[in-house]
Amino acid sequence: MRRILLYSPDVIGHPRVYCRVIADALRGEECELVVAVGFSEQAELADSPDLQPLASRERVQLIDTRGHLTAEQIGALQKSMRIDTTLFIEADKSADEFRRIAAGDAPRFHRRNLGIFANTAEWYPGEDSFTGARKTLRAPTLRTTLGNVKRALFERRKSVRYFYEQTILGHRVLDEIITKDERLSEWHGPPVYWMPEISSPAASDDTGFVETREAFERFRTQHTGREPLLYFGDAAFYKGYDLFLKFAAEMPDTYVIHAGRTYDPKQRSWFVYDVEALREQLRAEGRLFETNEYVHSNRLKELVFGAIRVYVTTHRLALSSSTVIQAAELGKPMLVPDRGLLGYRVKANGIGAVYRYGDLEELKRTAHEMFRSDLTRFDEPLRRFVARFSHDEIRRFFVERLVRA
Repeated sequence: MRRILLYSPDVIGHPRVYCRVIADALRGEECELVVAVGFSEQAELADSPDLQPLASRERVQLIDTRGHLTAEQIGALQKSMRIDTTLFIEADKSADEFRRIAAGDAPRFHRRNLGIFANTAEWYPGEDSFTGARKTLRAPTLRTTLGNVKRALFERRKSVRYFYEQTILGHRVLDEIITKDERLSEWHGPPVYWMPEISSPAASDDTGFVETREAFERFRTQHTGREPLLYFGDAAFYKGYDLFLKFAAEMPDTYVIHAGRTYDPKQRSWFVYDVEALREQLRAEGRLFETNEYVHSNRLKELVFGAIRVYVTTHRLALSSSTVIQAAELGKPMLVPDRGLLGYRVKANGIGAVYRYGDLEELKRTAHEMFRSDLTRFDEPLRRFVARFSHDEIRRFFVERLVRA
């Protein structure tokens, strides 16, 4: 029976959802699963409801790595657990260990190894991995342009392209690269494979849903005639939480739903706009509803997404967004920044509209236009788009790559 290792050095954010969904996808297959994740004082198993069912599941072993593992430690874990196939859930975070292996400074991994990489856009199609801006040698100043040319000529080994094409594939550190960006897989082909974006587990814990629904419905009835806006997930700089509040504050005919946890001091220090003042303004106007909790209930997701007509996102990070997939699954067209994979998917699939990245005035204009338009034109494109990300497609992909390959 094949033994499969899922390794994630951290648990905060999407890794716990990925581990749960992949474990669910492999349930019933002829395999045994080891899930090794880096729990911490800030994120223990008790804080991860998505992972808790795996602790008692048959043919699944949950291991706490308590931090990031070296190449030697990963190899020892593979050997001791008799692993046949290893999937690095956040392969980007093991990049230094991959380089050590390619350089001959660390032993090679055992058997078959695959990695899910998030930051592939700098390799192809050549975009900044955060903002989605096109990367070119030409810069605003001659000095910077010459520096870019020098690095391209003489520091090739430090480039993202060298890392993927030579370190990972050329030295066979990993057998396959898995990307969430279909542009890359279509351009390169095997052993680079596109995976359907994972947005949420098929099943969820709905504890506390009834109380939240009742409070939300009371809030909602006070705003009949106003356009609902949804910010989904943790209040974070990369999701443009402060920009979202600024946008909402300047749209008086709207009300705001924030389903997720609030910000911590680190996030607050990064914000451009004064989120405390903006929250106070929206509260004083009675236009802000906050759950202040991590959303793990699918019923709550359906409730808040069901309340909106258009999903407006102010992401600064222009990579793929599982929240956009969830919005599409519930038939909601979207308004997103015009960069990166986010902008590409919306434009290429006709599932919404885009606005100039970070441009608050254009965001407001485009939002008004969408709110006044016939949104039924997006219904069929949304159905075609989400069919690629169904639970059946996710299951088919991971069974093929982890069990049958």
